[in-house]
Amino acid sequence: MANVTLTDNAYDIVERIDQQKRRLKVAIMGFFLPALLCSAMSGYIYLVYSHQKGGLSDTKIAAIALLAFMCIILLGIAVKKLIKFSKLNNKLNRIEALEETIYKEVLKFQAD
Repeated sequence: MANVTLTDNAYDIVERIDQQKRRLKVAIMGFFLPALLCSAMSGYIYLVYSHQKGGLSDTKIAAIALLAFMCIILLGIAVKKLIKFSKLNNKLNRIEALEETIYKEVLKFQAD
């Protein structure tokens, strides 16, 4: 049986945080791209139907509003994931700074 040290556990935690960071990047793009597509479609539909001879009917306005609402929901989820990504990134930066400090202290101790 291998001895699991505190250092091994710390590196495992850092690796899991890094994997979560990668998954969040994919999830953020997975929400931002459909949100942009949805907003472009609702803008295009509004422009097409507002310049027609009949104008905008209630059903067309409802469809445009539904697309805009879906876009807002997708953007909200993407922003929430972006905030989580930022927090994870800050944690990783602090851990890396601590790791660098410990490494320098060990090298200074060995040099003495």
